[in-house]
Amino acid sequence: MFKGSALLTAAILSILFFTGGAAGQFGLPKIKLPKIPKPETPASPTGTDGTVGSVTGVSSTSAGKSRGIPITGAKITFSNNPDGSNPKTSFSSSEYIYGRVDLGGKTVYDAFGLKGFGDAKFYYINYHLNILPAGKEAWEHDWHNGRSFVLMTKEDAQKTYWNFDVLPDPSKISTIAGTLEEDIDYYKFPSGFYTKWYNADSARSVFPQSGTYTIDITVYGKTFDDWGKLNGETDSYPTVSAAFPFQFSGSDGQKLVANAEKAKETAENAKNKQNMLRAMPSWWARAATPPDAKLAPARLVPMIKGFIGQWNLTYVKHAIVPYTGPLWVIEKNDIGIRGDRMLSPYICIIYKYHMHREACIICAIRTREQDDMANLT
Repeated sequence: MFKGSALLTAAILSILFFTGGAAGQFGLPKIKLPKIPKPETPASPTGTDGTVGSVTGVSSTSAGKSRGIPITGAKITFSNNPDGSNPKTSFSSSEYIYGRVDLGGKTVYDAFGLKGFGDAKFYYINYHLNILPAGKEAWEHDWHNGRSFVLMTKEDAQKTYWNFDVLPDPSKISTIAGTLEEDIDYYKFPSGFYTKWYNADSARSVFPQSGTYTIDITVYGKTFDDWGKLNGETDSYPTVSAAFPFQFSGSDGQKLVANAEKAKETAENAKNKQNMLRAMPSWWARAATPPDAKLAPARLVPMIKGFIGQWNLTYVKHAIVPYTGPLWVIEKNDIGIRGDRMLSPYICIIYKYHMHREACIICAIRTREQDDMANLT
């Protein structure tokens, strides 16, 4: 039998980080991408030669055997500049490196088969980078087995070129990778070199000693049949590949590791900024005020503060989401045995996190009433 004691069980639905210092800048995540504009003329267009074959960038190193179906007239060049200007054919570990795909007059949308995505909210293409010791060739299936999904905006999809990160300035990364290709929430990681290690030991396994390595890159799309179903035959994937020699020095190792950590932080901050809204949720002004003494601020606020305080979080405010129907519902297990009494609406709380100097967070929790329990779990 219940004795009427309240228990808050944290069931986080959504967490949003906000860079603004004002407590009123909160909301729910929205992903909006612009409508597809008209095709854009590339900054340095390249013509098509009418041939089909293995395509490499300006490099003295071959990218290996033909992969998928190379895009006619396409090429990759590399540079120290994000816009691809002043291309070079070799690099060292002390430099920042960027790539540029020129598609011979085709748009990214057409060249990489993005039409097959239909009315998607966003696009992605596949970007594989392999670091090979001197004298070692890539396994023939590396380019599609070790793939990385990178976000392609609908604006960039209409260009006839694509500028991408290889070993970029970690504070200015622009190529965002994802771990689940069709879920926008998982696009929050740097790409290129920075995916190859997560600490000094793993970086040392990638670059065991100073010397010349080969950086082997393939960018590719997918193909769909006439019914719009994905064709998993990698031999039919549209590709463009290139490689270049990379001179690694052990004295640059710690900097590369530190830059990888900074790049991850930059990507995460960019994701958080994308999710930030400038207004409270529309329902906040009409938040519910149930006539239950257990949910009165005088009782609820100390419980919330005590619960989140164990993680050094500071309470700002809370609101009960508007609801219809009964305030409390009884849970039952799979065989119908009565369980806890649950509050129907969620309680949204806003709090500050000590590791983010000007950040605030909004999340939702469930409220549970259990027999002889008055603490938070």
